Amino acid sequence: MRLPCEGVMIILCSWQVFQMIPASGFSSQGVSVATVPRRKHMSRSATIESTPTNTEHHVGDRLSLPPRKLLIHWRGEDVEGYSFAFRHPELLGALAAVTNNPLLESHEDSSPIHFCNALNYNGESELPEVKLKAFNSAMQWVTHHGKAGLDGGGPWMISRNDIAVAASRCALIHTIYEVVAEGQSYSDLAVHAMENGGFEDMMTGGENQEDTWAVRVRHYGGEADSKKERRSGTRTRSCTMEKEALLALKPMLLKFGGGVDLKDPDCKINVFDGLDGTGSANKVLARKMGTGLPKLFSIAPATRICVTTTPLEPIAACSLCNIAGVSTDQTILDPYSGSCAILLAAAMMAPSCQTVGVDVAHDGLINRDHILQDFEFRGLARPKAIFRGDSIDPMVRDRARAAIGEEPFDHIITDPPYGIREKMDANAPSPLEDLFTALEHDRDRGRRLLKVGGRLVCFVPCNPTVDIQKVLPSQAKTERAGMKFLQSQEQPLNSGLSRWLVSYECTK
Repeated sequence: MRLPCEGVMIILCSWQVFQMIPASGFSSQGVSVATVPRRKHMSRSATIESTPTNTEHHVGDRLSLPPRKLLIHWRGEDVEGYSFAFRHPELLGALAAVTNNPLLESHEDSSPIHFCNALNYNGESELPEVKLKAFNSAMQWVTHHGKAGLDGGGPWMISRNDIAVAASRCALIHTIYEVVAEGQSYSDLAVHAMENGGFEDMMTGGENQEDTWAVRVRHYGGEADSKKERRSGTRTRSCTMEKEALLALKPMLLKFGGGVDLKDPDCKINVFDGLDGTGSANKVLARKMGTGLPKLFSIAPATRICVTTTPLEPIAACSLCNIAGVSTDQTILDPYSGSCAILLAAAMMAPSCQTVGVDVAHDGLINRDHILQDFEFRGLARPKAIFRGDSIDPMVRDRARAAIGEEPFDHIITDPPYGIREKMDANAPSPLEDLFTALEHDRDRGRRLLKVGGRLVCFVPCNPTVDIQKVLPSQAKTERAGMKFLQSQEQPLNSGLSRWLVSYECTK
């Protein structure tokens, strides 16, 4: 979230301080910033090794993420806790897709990546537990468990470019930063940053010496400097603190070759004061690595030409795709596609993926011409096929498979219309059970629907008082379908209903 006064008070303050610094090497230039930061803008901290921009990794190329060297600011939502459980699995799934790294599984318990809160509200005002949890977890450190790689020699490599690209496809990430230096004072930050080379690419003679830059200061804590208790959700913005920080950073900033751009700099430098978990080093100097999925709400239901009664919201659609691990050139089937929110999300994060949507509703309820227009209007690749049909019918599934060249799909990602048939017949199988039956049937007749290693990811509704395992297909049915349960994440809808994001892997 951008601060409402960021473009007024802080920028004016920063410019006044920059006027105090000798003008050598400083100028005001306007430069646009790409959606995913160019790799040359990534810092060269000695603690994180850089890798090529492609995602082909060898077991010998590795990186142990140093403790507290990455910082994530998560995107807030109107309802606390609504998609809270999807944050970590979404990023882990995106990282796994970007790096093609089997160690970075979506399941957090088995992942080498660890998250811990960077905020700790300790003010006098009592907050409801859900709001306190939402605030304290709004920013988190990203660290590494240090688990061994496939050959037992250490964790696999995660490059800066991998992290920036993975973040750029996550709906629940606002901004991700690389921590360059930590210290007890602003002067410490400048000294440590120059020692570890965290900004050497920005300095005269460096790779990015002509890039523009700007500095912002953010203060966190239980109380404001005035000793007056402040609201927990706001950040103290002090012109005095920003002047102090800029003057202390002057020895480093004077080495920069590029000019100041307070509106749209190439390199955004942040000073964080009062973050939790920094020990005695209560000040942090960081540079922005990337942002979350751009133009996420361009696929919001209200913006679409095809309008349905119960469309899937963009955050949920993107979370499904990321947890599935959708990546370049893969194939995706949504057997209950509706207005194709999931296929829109997949096309945004992996433009070259091939998708197929099937839904039993007629064009009077779901206008398929309008769906295609929704893809074209946003400049997204159209699905290989969208047609009417019941995914229970083998002929319909054969038609879906034919649309991608008679091959099985890499992923099945869907939000089934639960509740309709159950109301008519309490003994009717659930849509997920129907899918398992279809997987078993198609495999046995030699026309596999899902590749071995492929993922099936979908939503399943459940009363909060009921064990989700009792709602899912039985273990026997799961095994017959050749599937293995991976994980489930709860998303509360209201006091009496949740939906669970569940994922399976095809094993045979």
